[in-house]
Amino acid sequence: MNLRIISTALIVSVSFGCASPEGIYSPACIAYAGSTIRLSEGTFTWEKFTDQVIVDDDGRVSNPFPGYPLQGSYRIDGKTVYLQSDTGEAMENLYLHKRARRDYLLTSAQHDAVKESGNFDKCALTLGGMGDN
Repeated sequence: MNLRIISTALIVSVSFGCASPEGIYSPACIAYAGSTIRLSEGTFTWEKFTDQVIVDDDGRVSNPFPGYPLQGSYRIDGKTVYLQSDTGEAMENLYLHKRARRDYLLTSAQHDAVKESGNFDKCALTLGGMGDN
């Protein structure tokens, strides 16, 4: 009987200790251009944004990011997030990091910089973005 209670308590505590990587990752700083990535139930949506408005010679607003939002599936192995777009486009791996109780989603270059120097890009994508600082 006591073993069953201890086992159940251990499973519950381990479950609460594993934070889900799901949610919206956006820049950890004020950004006038950049990306947001939503991870949800094995799928991702990658959107790009800018405050710049590009107008063609006829006065029509041009789309600065053709092909976005980009959607597809993802899987996580350890701290690596493998993305597979619905269009079959090759995608860069992303990396989960935790620092000061914040969850980050880093590019390969940002991940390498953290490994080499411990320095985080001040505008790296973070779960909840700037609003949770």
